[in-house]
Amino acid sequence: MKDQKKKRFNQRMTWSTLAVAAMIILNSSFKAAPPNKARRTKKLSIIEYNVCDGFESQQQRINTFVQWAQKQNADVMAFEELNNFTQASFAKLAKTWGHPYAVIAKENGYPVGITSRYPITNVYKLIKGMHHGCLYAEINGISFFVVHFSPFSSAKRLQEADSVLNVLRQKGKMNERVIVLGDFNSFSHHDSLFYVGSGVRDSMYNSMKKNKILQNLNSKNELDYQVISSFLQSGFYDSFSLFHNDFEASYPTKIYDPQPLSERIRIDYIMVTEKLKASCKSVEIIKDNVTDTLSDHYPVKAEFVIK
Repeated sequence: MKDQKKKRFNQRMTWSTLAVAAMIILNSSFKAAPPNKARRTKKLSIIEYNVCDGFESQQQRINTFVQWAQKQNADVMAFEELNNFTQASFAKLAKTWGHPYAVIAKENGYPVGITSRYPITNVYKLIKGMHHGCLYAEINGISFFVVHFSPFSSAKRLQEADSVLNVLRQKGKMNERVIVLGDFNSFSHHDSLFYVGSGVRDSMYNSMKKNKILQNLNSKNELDYQVISSFLQSGFYDSFSLFHNDFEASYPTKIYDPQPLSERIRIDYIMVTEKLKASCKSVEIIKDNVTDTLSDHYPVKAEFVIK
């Protein structure tokens, strides 16, 4: 009897153990899966600015810019015409608006440069064969190319654009997150309707007749759109035109008031690849009481939400 009771007891314990195990398995099977962690996003603010002969080395203008830059609180700033700056002086100035990282392309002529809140890596300086020189750098997984193309020749600008695009191809970046920004000295078809009635073509033609150095029209003596088109055909987007249908000039500022219609042009751009198009949330040409007279160009600002 004792053996039979012991046997039945052991059987009940075995079945109880199996039942508990089954419940554990079922509970684990039907337990709600933990929600996927939301992909982290980061806001990124970028400004490009041609600062007219390095603010003409006027300390008051530099001080005014620093105060303005502090208020803008951009994460990355790209510059053209950093005349009379050295790597050391440029880096020192960048710290005043909260950017501990800075690179200048050269220390003579009309340099371009870039400053950042984040580390700047894989720098490449494209100087040979370029009118002013261009600067490639990587910041937080995004490739930046700061450009300042020739102000004198449409043919030279096209050659410079090809050089920039070739560097990006060689680096395998054409299908990656890339921003090409700066003073392109070039026209976009997006603005062509405005230019038709503005007289800008005739103004440029008259300037060419007076000064043979100026060759800014195309071979048919018409406005040249090839440079911007070469970027668009290579997969870039003119970020400003993604948000604005109407024409807005980036040059000149009120420093040259009164402004004849024939002088109003948009030549400053922030170009983005397909992989950044959806991340770009706003673009503006900043016109305020500071930028109206600080330089002859207005700065362009783009806001991104990067995933």
